[in-house]
Amino acid sequence: MPRERKDLMLEAFLGEARAHFRLLLYAEKADAEGYPQMGRLFRAIAEAERVHARNHASLLESVGSTEENLQAAFHSESFVNQVAYPNLLKEAWALEDKAAIWFLTSARNAEERHAKLYKMALQDMVADRMTVYAVCGNCGWVEEGEPPQNCPNCGRGRETFRNVT
Repeated sequence: MPRERKDLMLEAFLGEARAHFRLLLYAEKADAEGYPQMGRLFRAIAEAERVHARNHASLLESVGSTEENLQAAFHSESFVNQVAYPNLLKEAWALEDKAAIWFLTSARNAEERHAKLYKMALQDMVADRMTVYAVCGNCGWVEEGEPPQNCPNCGRGRETFRNVT
């Protein structure tokens, strides 16, 4: 019996999304090793994989109004923070894997922050207020306005933050 379209597209999306991020990591490594041409090639193919993933996702996800999307994003981040990451952390603790515990805890904390930002963004939308964001390149913490001296989540310095436009 053939699988349903949703199952096929989910598998394709996950494969393309993984390839996109894996290739970006390869590009960083090539750049660090002094191979900028290889870095460009990895980034170019990563972009193609992103396009594939976006196309597959368009058959999986519905995109509503910005307000609906903010609500959906808030609920998704809340679920990840309150259910998914705690379950993953429980398993990491059972394995006594300190690196996994650190990365999962850091991500969970950032996801909690993301949910709060989505909630605040709904208020910003109503007030027609523009907010500038900066993202910690180490742990994914998102800060409004100027980056702090040190990331509240992982402690890295201000230079780790990138402004998002």
